[in-house]
Amino acid sequence: MAGAGSGDSLKARILDEAAELFVQHGYHGLSMRQIAEAVGVSKAGLYYHFEDKEALFLAILLHHIERVGDLVDEARAAGGTARQQVRRLLTNILTHMRGSQRFIRLAEHDARNLRPEALERMQRVYRERFVGPVEAVLEGGIASGELRPIDARQATWLLLGMAFSGLSTTPERVASAVASIEGVFFEGVQQR
Repeated sequence: MAGAGSGDSLKARILDEAAELFVQHGYHGLSMRQIAEAVGVSKAGLYYHFEDKEALFLAILLHHIERVGDLVDEARAAGGTARQQVRRLLTNILTHMRGSQRFIRLAEHDARNLRPEALERMQRVYRERFVGPVEAVLEGGIASGELRPIDARQATWLLLGMAFSGLSTTPERVASAVASIEGVFFEGVQQR
């Protein structure tokens, strides 16, 4: 059993360290040999866990999406109004995904290097684990009358864009940033 656990921790370490390498060098600027050397494993050890560079890159993307999906799940599981869920979601994202802008830009830019079936899988998981659940929170707010009838999909992208802008927020300013994003999203910027 110890071997399985150490294999899982090695795989997690490869994912974490390779993600940073992809951010630094881009998809085309990095080889499996460079990744193996940086992680401190043999190329054979790297290929044991990942068939090729595309499989490793896809695994990194899916791992990141799952982490963000867990943050959304946590915010939704606590229940409450759409606004309360959005507040928890923003707090989770700004707290736990801080500094992720470079990785998000890498994913947006280099995901196009994936084969069509791998790209479709990544996009499907992204919709199912992240965008769809956020949209469901807003749809719930519309259905309950908390939010005016709006296009929930478009509102989701507006909210996520604002959240992205807050990823550089320092830990001591998370509450203030969440309050600002929440206020703009729910009340707009018009003075009443």
